[in-house]
Amino acid sequence: MLGIRMRLLLVLTAGFLMVSLASASRLVGVQAATFKKAEVGQRFLLQVSYEQKTGAQDFRTSRSRIVTFHRDGAVLQMLDVSDTRTSAAHHPFATIPIRDEDRDTLSVDLNEGFDRVHFEEDRTGEDYYGRIDRHDKTTFRLFERKALSVSYQDAMLVFDQEARTDGRQRVVVHYYLSLYSPSPDFRPFEMKNLRRFGFYETYPLWRSDRWILYAMKFDVHEPIVFALSSAIPARRRAAVRDGVLYWNRAFGRSVIRVIDAPPGVRAPSPAYNVIQWVTSGDFTSTSYIQSDPLTGQILHAHVFVLPETMMDGDFEQQNDHLRYIVAHEVGHAIGLRHNFAPGAATTVMGYFALPQILKMGREIRAGAPALAYDRAVVQHVYFGAPLDFQTLPAFCTDSQEGCLPFLPMPKESEGIRGGASADGRTTPER
Repeated sequence: MLGIRMRLLLVLTAGFLMVSLASASRLVGVQAATFKKAEVGQRFLLQVSYEQKTGAQDFRTSRSRIVTFHRDGAVLQMLDVSDTRTSAAHHPFATIPIRDEDRDTLSVDLNEGFDRVHFEEDRTGEDYYGRIDRHDKTTFRLFERKALSVSYQDAMLVFDQEARTDGRQRVVVHYYLSLYSPSPDFRPFEMKNLRRFGFYETYPLWRSDRWILYAMKFDVHEPIVFALSSAIPARRRAAVRDGVLYWNRAFGRSVIRVIDAPPGVRAPSPAYNVIQWVTSGDFTSTSYIQSDPLTGQILHAHVFVLPETMMDGDFEQQNDHLRYIVAHEVGHAIGLRHNFAPGAATTVMGYFALPQILKMGREIRAGAPALAYDRAVVQHVYFGAPLDFQTLPAFCTDSQEGCLPFLPMPKESEGIRGGASADGRTTPER
């Protein structure tokens, strides 16, 4: 499901190590991970996400990186080798203490080594970041760190950590570490600009003496599987399923499958692309993706649906609203950016007045064809289908210069709730 095939390189140690944390004043039990010495110099994929647990809860991803390890005495230096230019410096990313070793292995303390999180989000776009890599090193520190669990999903090391920020906010950080093994069948799609359509993009990559950006998209050589959280109420599950499967009509083929997540599985998950039903105060209706930073292949999608985003009142209308919400968020999860171009509705990736949202929901329920923009751009980016620029609907997105269709610009949950007026603009605050 994750599209990563690799042999097991990491072995979980059986016991616990008692270590003194630099950021804490007491001893805590910390699980150790064991690396084979012969594999230390190879390339790994590191992916990080985190949940804010104090006050208004939220979820974020941090920029995915290709890393390698270099032994320096009693520590392993984790080096960021994502920049493939021969002249590029390999930036230190973490210093991980070695707690024990034998002839073939090193036992290391990830909790001690992972002491900060980078603010750069995994999904980005040239309108936010630009088309030249700036190596933004802005971070927030992790204090009072505590290892929650170390586990394995196939050959992926999964490390969960609890900490507090310097603002005393409680966070839970999720780390996925695996041997870097890009899919040989995946075809990256180069994004030349954001003038006619928008996908989330990789950070700029140096290729053939120029900077390029790849679209973030799944590998469709195998099905894209979304798993419905067991927390989704039975009377809402059909509507959620409809919203996900809308995109098969855009693809023009059965690319996406929907399954029920096993009990207890929630977003974020290293094994499933979970659609999570959340309660008030837990996140908002939103979605995040994590990809291969060198190709743009989406490896993990995390979708959160807040029921309070739905309109009040009629049950069937609520479910139609939910169909639009899910279709919109799954659109982000497969890589699409917002499209706020004014005029007739040609995509589920915009914000609309409630009557238009309910109309979209009814059409999704009835199995109507996908909207023109959605159909054209996903088939172009995923399958290489040609675009007819004479008929392609208009496009503009978020912070793109000149794209100001909303006054004021709403938050995601407000926009998909239906707070736009009939002309497509949000209702002014009163």
